[in-house]
Amino acid sequence: MKKWVYSLLALLFIGVAFFDTEIMAAQDEIAIRTVVEETYLLSDDYVTPLASLAPRAIVILHNVHAGWAHIEYKGQQGYVPSVTLKSAQPTLMLATAKNPPIVRETTEGQTKHLGNVPIDSIVQAYATNEDNWYFVQYGHLTGYIIATALKAPTSQKMLVQKQEGLVVRNIASKSGANLTSIPTNTKVDVYTNIQGWAYVVTEKNIQGYVLANGLKEIPIPKLGKYSQGTVTKTKRIALTFDDGPHPTVTAQVLKTLEKYDAKATFFVTGHRVNKSPKVLKEIYEAGHEIGNHTWSHPKLTTVSFEQAKAQINETNKTVESIIGQEPTLFRPPYGAYNKEILGSLSVPLIMWSVDTLDWQHRTPSKTLKAVQTGAYNGSIILMHDIHQTTADALDSILSYLTKQGYEFVTVSELITPIK
Repeated sequence: MKKWVYSLLALLFIGVAFFDTEIMAAQDEIAIRTVVEETYLLSDDYVTPLASLAPRAIVILHNVHAGWAHIEYKGQQGYVPSVTLKSAQPTLMLATAKNPPIVRETTEGQTKHLGNVPIDSIVQAYATNEDNWYFVQYGHLTGYIIATALKAPTSQKMLVQKQEGLVVRNIASKSGANLTSIPTNTKVDVYTNIQGWAYVVTEKNIQGYVLANGLKEIPIPKLGKYSQGTVTKTKRIALTFDDGPHPTVTAQVLKTLEKYDAKATFFVTGHRVNKSPKVLKEIYEAGHEIGNHTWSHPKLTTVSFEQAKAQINETNKTVESIIGQEPTLFRPPYGAYNKEILGSLSVPLIMWSVDTLDWQHRTPSKTLKAVQTGAYNGSIILMHDIHQTTADALDSILSYLTKQGYEFVTVSELITPIK
């Protein structure tokens, strides 16, 4: 491509840039972006090409001004039109090589070594346009790591037990930068434990390394049948929604729950999850609990045991493929089960103590009345997030229960004894 073409490109973007007055403030966090369309890394004159950037190439963004992004790519700094970049979404990966994986400046054989990440540490990994390579971030160290040195981690639910909370750092060391802190009694997902440090992620997506001795395991509910939870001095209640997810009704339910900072449990059916996977992910990412309600909602006592297990297992697999974990509870359709089904479960079987009959009368005022009449400390309320009338009733229900002093928790929280 001739030099005048680059000049024309530069003038075009400078012209457009008068409408773009964004100037990025200096940040402690490293801004990592991905290239969305083929472009060129240009020198300070905005004309001379330094490198060709393919879609999905990963770059470090320094700032944006007048329509131009000042970036770093494989050790070179230059400029690209800001419209060719977008935010890059990382994946948590575990360093599993025999020796601490090398972080490289490029993917070339004789490239500069920038440092190493400790074995069993968690890194933020970004998929690139180059096979078998990840662009990673560990604290302030960034660069390329060969894909075979990383693997997807598993997680464990734990609770912050330190009264003063825990300081979150960007690396597994007291010398790491202090990112923020996590209050006591916060639930976290723990992805690794390395030399006394745990990498944690909270429901609000606070993540980083904390001292592992500040965490404790969350008691696992005893398996069995539950129709109500533990009664405590703090009035707690569990709202449950069956038969979804529904593409529009569930979305409205989620918005109302968020308005009241309420957590709930959704007993989903596999066939609806298959149709609305994004809605299931929204439920999970909002911090609600996912329960299994079979694949197609049959009365399990009228089918063979093998068919009943298939209904449960297929739903488990589908849910796990979307959110990364299986449902933590099971509720049988119509409340119908037998000892054989109960004995085969690896999670608690959950019934209910307040049936709103919302599926039958389809009247918001009657759904509210059922809650007002039946709700008590430790109760599990049954509703369905496939009926618009239920979504319409929810705001009044949450308003009433809030005024009565109730805290809205998931079923697992309700049935777990508090020590």
